[in-house]
Amino acid sequence: MPYTDDDADLRLVQERHVAVLGYGDDGPAHALSLRDSGVDVRVGLDADAGDRPQAEAEGLRVVTPYEACEEADLVVVLGPVSAQPDLYAEAINPNLLDGDALVFAVGSVIRDGLLSVPGGVDVCLVSSVANGELTRREYTEGRGSPVLLAVEQDATGQAWPLTLSYAKAMGGLRAGGIQTTFAETVDAARFGQQTLVGGALVPLIVAGFQTLTDAGCSVEVAYLECVHRLREAVERLQQHGIDRRRSSGAPVVGPDVQPRLREALDQIRAGSHGEPAADTDAGQHPMDAIGRELRSMMPWLRHS
Repeated sequence: MPYTDDDADLRLVQERHVAVLGYGDDGPAHALSLRDSGVDVRVGLDADAGDRPQAEAEGLRVVTPYEACEEADLVVVLGPVSAQPDLYAEAINPNLLDGDALVFAVGSVIRDGLLSVPGGVDVCLVSSVANGELTRREYTEGRGSPVLLAVEQDATGQAWPLTLSYAKAMGGLRAGGIQTTFAETVDAARFGQQTLVGGALVPLIVAGFQTLTDAGCSVEVAYLECVHRLREAVERLQQHGIDRRRSSGAPVVGPDVQPRLREALDQIRAGSHGEPAADTDAGQHPMDAIGRELRSMMPWLRHS
């Protein structure tokens, strides 16, 4: 069963001094919602960070990442995953004390063993299933976005109650919190992106486009049916579940697919999760040109 507000004590995170490092997509959803829930928050950004004016305009106290970590006993690690090891080495690790806590929205640096966290520090995950803008909007409207919750290191014996408290402050437990692990969330995300999307969905879309155009369909109609309709289909699946679509249409995916998917998942779990090699023909497919042309006719896409 999902965790709810009734399972969490908001006072645990309200007693903390929180540093939110990064203010991109997820930053406002964390920093502003924590602040509005009565938590002491400061944002850690470099002096020349492009997001600094926005954070200041929204009434948050902004200091350097090092200063933020120096003041904090709970550090929220956001920002680009590729930059997190350097951020940890330069600002976070020098200021960690026993009893402090680290909260991640994405767990890959922990999953991959890229950080050496002292044994006296709690390591937690609070990851909204929605993007930052939607997570924040749900909070301000009195609702919430479901959150994935995990504890990788419970140094204090209170890491799980603290994780629940943090999720409550973000509004996530209004919708529900799902307990997981760092490894599970990272491996599943990589599987979805690299295997289901990159390895199956995109090639299937390209093959469908090619099939239609080879059969005499115009490139415009082929693109709209293979790409533009996809969002509509996904929204129906999200709203109504998989069963309404599962038995409809001509099957093109056979029983041999699942063993290959399992093989891909096993490789990801074993650590073979690098980015696919660059496609030297990227940008040359006819779908790219017609796609740009058709998207220019849909101004709402620039605001979604």
